[in-house]
Amino acid sequence: MRKFIPILIGFVFLFAAVMPSTIAQAQADTKISLKEAIEIAKTKLGISGSGYDFISSYSEYGNYKVWNLTWNSTTKGTISVSVNANTGEIVSYSTWTPTSEPYKPVIPKYTREEARKVAIEFLQKITPEKFKQTKEIVPSYPLGIYYDANYSFSFERIVNGISFPNNGLYVYVDKNTLKVTSYFQNWEDYSFPKPENIITKEEAIKIFKEKIGLTLQYALIPPQSEKESYKTLLVYGVYQNAPIDAFTGEVKKPLYYYPMPGGRTAGPAGEKEMQLTPEEKKEIEASEKYISKDKALEIAKNSLPFSLEGYKLESASLYTDTYYAPAKNPTWSFYWNLQKDNKYFYVNASVDAVTGELTYFSKTVSDIEDKDKQPKYTSKELGEIAEKYLERIIPEKFKNTKYFNETSNPDYSPNLYTFTYLRTVNGILAPFDNITITLNPYTGEITSYYLNWTNVNFTPAENVITLDEAYKILLDNYEMKLNYILDYDYKSPDAPPKVKLVYQLDFYGYIDAKTGTLLDGMGRPIVKESKVTFTDIEGNWAEKDIKLLAEYGIIEVEGDKYYPDKEITQKDFIKMLVKTVQPPYYDPMPKSSKDYDTYYAIAISKKIISPEEKNPDSPVMRLEAAKMLVNALQVGYIAEIPNIFSISFKDKNEIPKNIIGYVAIISGLNIMRGSDGYFYPQRPLTRAEAAAVLVRYLQVNK
Repeated sequence: MRKFIPILIGFVFLFAAVMPSTIAQAQADTKISLKEAIEIAKTKLGISGSGYDFISSYSEYGNYKVWNLTWNSTTKGTISVSVNANTGEIVSYSTWTPTSEPYKPVIPKYTREEARKVAIEFLQKITPEKFKQTKEIVPSYPLGIYYDANYSFSFERIVNGISFPNNGLYVYVDKNTLKVTSYFQNWEDYSFPKPENIITKEEAIKIFKEKIGLTLQYALIPPQSEKESYKTLLVYGVYQNAPIDAFTGEVKKPLYYYPMPGGRTAGPAGEKEMQLTPEEKKEIEASEKYISKDKALEIAKNSLPFSLEGYKLESASLYTDTYYAPAKNPTWSFYWNLQKDNKYFYVNASVDAVTGELTYFSKTVSDIEDKDKQPKYTSKELGEIAEKYLERIIPEKFKNTKYFNETSNPDYSPNLYTFTYLRTVNGILAPFDNITITLNPYTGEITSYYLNWTNVNFTPAENVITLDEAYKILLDNYEMKLNYILDYDYKSPDAPPKVKLVYQLDFYGYIDAKTGTLLDGMGRPIVKESKVTFTDIEGNWAEKDIKLLAEYGIIEVEGDKYYPDKEITQKDFIKMLVKTVQPPYYDPMPKSSKDYDTYYAIAISKKIISPEEKNPDSPVMRLEAAKMLVNALQVGYIAEIPNIFSISFKDKNEIPKNIIGYVAIISGLNIMRGSDGYFYPQRPLTRAEAAAVLVRYLQVNK
C-alpha cells in the first residue's frame, strides 16, 4: 500500500519544470538562502565537501520550495540532499559510493535491530518533531535471503492517534557499514477531521458485512510447481474492498482497473525437417484442432458491431499466452487501419483459435468537439445495447455471468461507459473471469470488448465452512481500523485531495472455504512474522545461528521447540538449503510447510542432489551435507576433478576418493570445519550443526 517513492520522484520532476530563471530570484522567494541550505546539510549530515564537485538547483511545487544540493566525485561517489527552502528541514538525502565488490555475503555484518537503532537516531537528529508523530511499520514477513545492501525502515504518520499511511518517514541503512544511505519524507499539510461523532467500530463491521462483505467464490491459483497448471480454489473473499466513511457510513468508491489482453506474435517456423520432441508433437496435434486464419477472420468480421469497410488488414498472428497456458486457448489476432481526412483509425480484434469466439476488439474513438454536448444515450440504454450484443456473440458465457458495475470517466472526452460482468459457476462467483464492454454515450457505439475466460476445472461447493465461521476467522485476525486517507475528486483533477477519516479492513487475501486457512493472493497460507520462541535453544552453541535463520525465514517457527541436538532429516536439510539459493531461483509456494516435493524438485533441477540420492526421512551424514553444499555453490564440477585436491583430516581414509574434492572445498571455505583434526564423514548432522553450516554457507561471498 505504501507507494510513496514513485510519487516523491514524480514531484521532483515536476519541481524542475517550474524552476525560476536565476538563483538570485529563487533566493528572493525563500526564507532559507542557498548558503544556509548548504550549511544545514553539511552540519546535520557531516558532509565535508572536500574532493567533490558541487552543483545546486532550486525547485518548487505550489508552496513547497526546495534547494537541491549535489556533491559528486568520480572516486568518492555522489551525495544528494534536498532542503526545504522555507523551513530549512532536510527532506531527502541519498549517497552512493562506488565499490569494486558488487556482490556481498547474504548474511550481513549487522542485524536489523542494530540498523534500526541507527535509523531512529538519524531521524531524531534530522527531523525530531515529525519523528515524534510517527509509528514504525514492522514488516509482517521474514527478511528473505535475496541480497539487498540495505535494511529499510518505514515510519507512518500519526494524527490524532490515527494512522495516515500516505505520509511518513523512510530510512535505508547499509547492512555491512551501518551508514544511512538514503532518507526521504513524504509529509504534506492537510486539514484532518477530528474523530468526533463518528460511527463505532461495530457499526462499521455491520456496514462491511452488508455492503462489501465476504462472498463464497472461486479463486484462480497459479501453478505451485513447474509441473502444475492453473487451478481453482473455493474460498471466501472480498472481491472489491473499500473504505467506509467514519462519519456517514458511506462506502467510498474504490479505484477501478480494467483487464486488458496481452499477446505476442508468433515467430517464423523452421523449414528443415527434424526430429520432434514429445512436447513438440503434442503442440502439433493440438494445432490441428485450430480454426484457420481465414475462418477466424470471417468470424471476427461477422462478430464486430461495426463495418470494416475501407479498413486494410495489416497483420494477422496466432499466439499462445504462455503465462496462462493451458488455462487459455491460442488466439488469432488481427490488426486493421484506415487513413481518412489525414487521420488514422485502427481496429484490433482477437478470436479464440479453438472455440471460434470473438475474445477482444478495440477501435479508435473520435474526440467530441463540443465537450459540453449532452450524451444521446443514458447509462441504462447503453447497458441494454451492451447486453444485446453479448447475447448475440457469446450467449452461453454471458448467461453464466453476474452484472458487477458500470464505470465512466467524466474527465475523458468522450466520456465512455464501461460495463463489467463477472463469471459465475453454479451460482458461485469466479471473479477472475469477466467480460468488459465499453460504449460511447454520444453515438451508442461499442468501442471495445474483452472476454477474459479461463479453461479450468471447478471443485464442487461441498463441505464448506459457513459465512459466519468465515467472518469469525477474518475478524479474529484482522481489525477494522480507523485511518486517514486521501480522497481525490476525479471530476476536478486539478483540485487538491482532501483527507477523509474512514474505517478500513486491511485484508486482500482469501479464506479457504473448506479448511478456514487464511491465504494470500497466490493461494499460499499467510504466515505472520513471529519472534523466535524456541524454548530449547537458549545457551545452545548455535543459538544465534538458529535465530538468524528463523529471522530470514529459512527456519520456520511452527512450534516452541527446534530440537537442536536431534539429527536433521534429508528433507528438512533440503528444504532449508533450497531456501538459501542465490539468486532466488524459484518461489516454491508450497501448499504447506510439510510439502517437500517442490523443494526436492528445485534441488534436483539445480543439481544439488540427484533423484537417486533422494531419501527424505534418512539422517544427513556430514559427507552428504558437504556434497550438497558444494553443489549449491555451483562448483561441484570442480570438486569432481581427480588428483588436484588434498585434505589433512586424520580420518581422510574414511572419505571416498571421488568425494575428497567436496570436503576440501567445504572445509577450505570454512563452512564445515570438523573438530580435533577429524571431519567425521559418516556422523549424522544435528539440527544445530545444520543451522551453523547454513549460516557459514550464506556468508561466502559468492
